[in-house]
Amino acid sequence: MKYYKLKYRLSITHSADNNEEHKHNHVLEGEIFAEPSADNFVEFSDMEDMVNKTLEIYQNQYLNSLEEFAGDANIENVGEVFWRKLVKVFDKNGWKLIRLEIGENPLRVYAVSVKEIRL
Repeated sequence: MKYYKLKYRLSITHSADNNEEHKHNHVLEGEIFAEPSADNFVEFSDMEDMVNKTLEIYQNQYLNSLEEFAGDANIENVGEVFWRKLVKVFDKNGWKLIRLEIGENPLRVYAVSVKEIRL
């Protein structure tokens, strides 16, 4: 299988216990693995545009306050919310999203893939 991998960073704020007094910042680091529909040359900028347009709404946001996280902005829930949004955008643009990895630091990473999440 041939696929493309794109890394991204996103600054967010969240609290593990949904208490705004305990909120703290993270720079989430992620990697997205995707397969384009065409076997031709693909511009990474196409993939970057899809990711940026989908995730930019979360930049510098307190995630617990957003409806899609329902107060639960742990890394697993964030990863699954991002996965569901990205898979729709990638499908719409003729790509297959294969895997998403997201972490608060390089040693603690949550991964979501096609086999792990039911749409």
